[in-house]
Amino acid sequence: MVYTVTLNPALDCYVSPEALVPGRDLRYGGCRFVPGGKGINVSLLLASLGVETMALGVAGGFTGRELAARLEGQGLATGFVFLEDGLTRVNIKITPPGQPETALNGGGPEIPPQALDQLEKRLAALAAGDFLVLAGSVPASLPAGVYARLGQRVPAGVKVVVDASGPALAASAAARPFLMKPNREELAEAFGEPASTREEMVGLAKKLQSLGARNVAVTLGGEGALLVDESGGVAFRPAVEGSPRSAVGAGDSFVAGFLYGWSQGGGLDQALDWAVSAGAATAFREGIASGEEVRAVYRRAFGGQR
Repeated sequence: MVYTVTLNPALDCYVSPEALVPGRDLRYGGCRFVPGGKGINVSLLLASLGVETMALGVAGGFTGRELAARLEGQGLATGFVFLEDGLTRVNIKITPPGQPETALNGGGPEIPPQALDQLEKRLAALAAGDFLVLAGSVPASLPAGVYARLGQRVPAGVKVVVDASGPALAASAAARPFLMKPNREELAEAFGEPASTREEMVGLAKKLQSLGARNVAVTLGGEGALLVDESGGVAFRPAVEGSPRSAVGAGDSFVAGFLYGWSQGGGLDQALDWAVSAGAATAFREGIASGEEVRAVYRRAFGGQR
């Protein structure tokens, strides 16, 4: 079972006025709501791939209830802690025809200590062999080390995966995660050092390992991905050939693909193959790819039959 935690989920509201003109009243014909959040994206793709998963996190008010209802309507199990005060944020995505998207992203509610305590109690029910994915931004009301705290509360034998940025990235290594997945920019920011060359990226990944991480996968966008494993090995995969449309959700899909590949029993090499396939499948479309789209990319890129 793969459990994902999203501390700052969102409802993304997409609207398409005829044009975006500052200072004018504009009309749009309708809006489309899409559940958002890195851990949620991981669970959605895993579910589509046939992996048992549950989306956990913190949600608030009528927007939080709508978020959970939409996920459950898609067949995804959820286990959110609901706040007594505050609303799950709504991100407004304005997409006029032929114009670049303009986004108004909310900051999220304040998370009180008792909500975090409730979440920890739910994580205590995980069992050896489960995975826990801690992904996304850390709300301003919580310390940068919150992922380390959550990762250290799970029972022995639970494998922790972290996809974080900023101060939370290095801090979360204290949980000794099975996998950490920064992109190149996040890795450089975490240590205040350049990550331009492969040698520099490997060196910074090993710094994360010295802080506690077991395996570190660095996503490189259109250049592919790099994996530094706990035995000291370094593996690289070039990007899958195709026509990228959007980078949104590609990193989350990479994590889901990695866990799916690992579940197939082929070890880290196969996990990396599936990870780059899943990231590419999402990059080639708008929104998170389906399991069938991921499998199609995997077969094309690596000749696999699963």
